[in-house]
Amino acid sequence: MRFLLLLIQSVMLLGLSAPLLASPDAEIPDAPLFVELVVNRKATGDLIQVRMNGEEIWVEAKDLRRAGLSTERDGFVNAAALAGVEAHYNALDQMLMLEASPDLLPVSRLGGRPQQAARTAADFGALLNYDAYFEARGGGAMAGSLWTEQRIFGPFGIVSNNGSLLSNGRTGSVYRRYESFYRLVDERRALALTVGDLISRSIGWTSSVRLGGIQFGRDYDVRPDLVTVPLPSFAGKTAVPTTLDLFVDGYRQRSADVEPGRYVLDDVPVVNGAGQATIVTTDAGGRQVATTIPFYVSAQLLKPGLSDFGAELGWLRRGYGLRNFGYGPFAMSGTLRRGMTPRITIEGHGELVRGLRLAGVGMIWSPGLFGTFNLSAAASRGPRHDGAQWTAGYSYAARRFSFAAEHVRRSPGYRDLGTFDLARYDGGRRSTRIVATVNIPRQGSFGIAYLDARSASGNAARLISASYSRAIGRYASLFISGDHDLARGGSSAQLRLVVPFGRNSVGAGVSHNSRGTLAQLDYSRSRPSDGGLEMAVSLASDRQRDLYGQMSAGWRGRRIEVDAGVAVTPGRQAVWGSASGSMVMLDRHIFAAHQVNDAFALVSTGVPGVPVSYENQTFGVTDAAGYLFVSQVSSYHGGRFGIDVLGLPIDQTAETTERRVALRRGTGAVIAMPVRTAQHVTLTLTDEAGVPLEVGGLVRRSGAPDSEIGWDGIVFLQDIGSHSELSVVRRDGNVCSARIEMPAVATPLADLGQVTCR
Repeated sequence: MRFLLLLIQSVMLLGLSAPLLASPDAEIPDAPLFVELVVNRKATGDLIQVRMNGEEIWVEAKDLRRAGLSTERDGFVNAAALAGVEAHYNALDQMLMLEASPDLLPVSRLGGRPQQAARTAADFGALLNYDAYFEARGGGAMAGSLWTEQRIFGPFGIVSNNGSLLSNGRTGSVYRRYESFYRLVDERRALALTVGDLISRSIGWTSSVRLGGIQFGRDYDVRPDLVTVPLPSFAGKTAVPTTLDLFVDGYRQRSADVEPGRYVLDDVPVVNGAGQATIVTTDAGGRQVATTIPFYVSAQLLKPGLSDFGAELGWLRRGYGLRNFGYGPFAMSGTLRRGMTPRITIEGHGELVRGLRLAGVGMIWSPGLFGTFNLSAAASRGPRHDGAQWTAGYSYAARRFSFAAEHVRRSPGYRDLGTFDLARYDGGRRSTRIVATVNIPRQGSFGIAYLDARSASGNAARLISASYSRAIGRYASLFISGDHDLARGGSSAQLRLVVPFGRNSVGAGVSHNSRGTLAQLDYSRSRPSDGGLEMAVSLASDRQRDLYGQMSAGWRGRRIEVDAGVAVTPGRQAVWGSASGSMVMLDRHIFAAHQVNDAFALVSTGVPGVPVSYENQTFGVTDAAGYLFVSQVSSYHGGRFGIDVLGLPIDQTAETTERRVALRRGTGAVIAMPVRTAQHVTLTLTDEAGVPLEVGGLVRRSGAPDSEIGWDGIVFLQDIGSHSELSVVRRDGNVCSARIEMPAVATPLADLGQVTCR
């Protein structure tokens, strides 16, 4: 194509521009040329019309815009006279070379790798969680409890009830109901509805209460693909095609090819707090330019335009854990957060009950690279009490340093839903909290905290504490801490050294407080990740040489977790034990498993002994019915479930060996990866004279991949039915047909002998 174009152009130049070929300085007449457009050394692939007159190079504005150059003109424009553009006509290669300023080229937006919202699965089923505990003390005193949760789940949501059966051996047994509720989640819109016992939403300057009623609001936990915090944008420009690498605190986060012009990196996941981003650009010649940009990300902020809200109405729960149905007056509560700008998020909260009205507003502000400020003000009114609350705080987090401070001040009459009807309430009047940590490489971590709190009645607490921890050598670790009560004058301190040996760990420490000095020696053996035995022993002695001791052991099996222990103090002894697990009904089968706290899955293969993995870690093998119950699944995360079929008999096969499934919180689903029996055979194809067919021919079956004829006419066929029709393309191009009839009884890899192809 280029040769033909060059030939045409040469003829035109010979006929119309002979003086140009004779002398480079000769004036070029107004002649139409068709050339390839190259912008900043990148070929566009477009053939455009060019008219040249001396040093003027006239091109159509629409061709420049199509190549990405911004121009407001129409018709023909002189490319050599455009501001920020250098034009050069390459007669040998028939190209118009333009070197344009990056500001004239389009902006390339390179967003972070978007995550797709995973479709969740939930099947019908029922669950019983249990946790049994008993304790025996000296003198024959005994006590026990049995906590249970009953749950029904499915696509409709979950219905749950939990409580404890308590017994102390003297007054008999009593059942205490804790929570009963129905919950439904809309993952697509990140909304959740709860009916029954619930806990109201709260933000940093409000408190939560228990209600019996209805709650509706956002739940961004069900959408792990959504980034709710404002992330930094990194911008730059390049004049030539470039490869871009983004490093955040030394770790590469993104690599992409960038076209000439300006570029913007949006929504690139980075760590929380302060950090540094380094953008490295590499052009075609290998030249690199590195630019370092500091940034600050605050998890307290919401993206601009994003809202988080929750609303509750119902009856206040009273006597939780003491009364089964203790409900008080009807109340309402609401909370709203909205991102206004990348640096400002506003908050609002309100409460209403007979005898109390409360309203408050807050703001979170991040001034660039200097941390995060939060301010709030709230007021409450009631027939007996009026009051207000003010809060102010600041936080800063970096890789090696963090600092947080907060001051809260309340007037004596300030009340909320949790305290408005208390006859005697001695709430906090004011409080100040300051925490700072420093991490010095190879030297350890230092921390200091200060707390100053005063109640309405004048009671005060002023505490200061400090801590230091560091690794000693490759294995041991040292921890030192101390605190001092500025109001009462008391102090305490402790020193602890821990040395691990594989699963075993030995620790020694000394602590001192107002009751004296205590020396302590510990030993622990951690539990294997796939279950087994764990153990812990602790011995301590004080100045009076009184001995304190505690020993515990735990065992985690495939279906249950058991713990037991004994504690000894001067004049007192106690023995305790517990057992926890669950019973789940799913796919019309009942399974015993560990206690289920999140989502769970039932992998079904239909064949026993198949190894099953979750997130690339082997979880177990299927039972006699072809099931394996997986009790530890992260909800709303598209987890990988897989089966290993390499060890199966040769006649067993699986259509799929891997599935990615996201499960809803509190529910389970059946993950079907069936393994079935398949018949494989070998046979010898012959012609009508009984001579084996030539090697290299193809054997075709409907719905199956082609097979090739081997030496002596031998063919291997996988997964055939009771009868099959074969179409054979011989090596010489001729086609013949054969029919296979399977015998009633056949071995997994049967040899059918000679089969005639006609």
